[in-house]
Amino acid sequence: MKVQGTYYFSNSSKTCSAEIEIIGKHIKVLTSDGDLVLETERSFVKISLSIPGLPDSLKFSDGSSFVPSEKSVRWPSDSLLSRIAERLMNNLTALIIILVSTPLLIWFLMFTVIPNIAESTAELIPQAPKSLLSKGLMEHLEENFFLSSEIDSKKIETIETLFYETLDDLGLDRKKYLLLFYKSDYLGANALALPDGTIILTDGMIEKLISYPDSLLSVLLHEVGHIENNHSIRLIIQSLGVGIIFTYLVGDIQGLAEIVSGSGIGLLQSSFSREMEIEADRFSVVSLDKINIPKERFIFAMETIDSDGDEPGSNSLLVKYLSTHPHTEERIQLVKDL
Repeated sequence: MKVQGTYYFSNSSKTCSAEIEIIGKHIKVLTSDGDLVLETERSFVKISLSIPGLPDSLKFSDGSSFVPSEKSVRWPSDSLLSRIAERLMNNLTALIIILVSTPLLIWFLMFTVIPNIAESTAELIPQAPKSLLSKGLMEHLEENFFLSSEIDSKKIETIETLFYETLDDLGLDRKKYLLLFYKSDYLGANALALPDGTIILTDGMIEKLISYPDSLLSVLLHEVGHIENNHSIRLIIQSLGVGIIFTYLVGDIQGLAEIVSGSGIGLLQSSFSREMEIEADRFSVVSLDKINIPKERFIFAMETIDSDGDEPGSNSLLVKYLSTHPHTEERIQLVKDL
């Protein structure tokens, strides 16, 4: 293969008319007088991306380059990516299809494939990683948001007895769960569930519902629903899955490492999905029905918690993860329809 064009010398504005001669894996650059300017192997030469209307230039390892006179010239390449790119640029329809389908594929992976994988994988995660993750979360919460509970010890004992006896009545393993109590002015009335089975009630939540034990129990059962369905672990796996997709797209390996190392605290900046909330709500309602408590007690709890949505911190990302969950009105209606 012989191609006429212009040779650009390395680190210089000097050019000359030249001819490229390609024989097998070897490339020669000759002046118009036949003098040899450069000889190299094709593997050391970079070919510019093919763009319709522009010639494909060659970039040599010493910094020099060659631009063919004919815009239609296309260099032979061993690169699969180059061959695909050339075909795409020459096939506008295929290019448009790929540009449209790629975002749809990413959306499908993020919102269908990854959640399904997370759901099945979460069930295989042993207790040890859950405990390690929960320990880190507790340290973060105690350092930044929690104070010692000021609730009377007799009231705490009453709540604990109600909770653990209910677990027994539902046939759930009480040893899997640990109920803790903290005061948090920042979080207000909240309850949250950690991956290892720890459930935390704030003083604000107890003060709101202590006179309505069945409603307080319904909130605890909602958190049990999150634990029984591995929602925290599923959320982490989904975050890692999305991170892997974007790492593949942008090549940011360090960014993926940050996602992995920060996945625990990242839970505190994420909210459960609408489907997870509904799943936990359904668990609470079904459990209440098994012990002959009407679902209206749960509805009352949600309405009571939601009535003070303007408390300090109630609009924070952290509180969205905890139990002032979004879509309260919609969830109440769905519970009524169960």
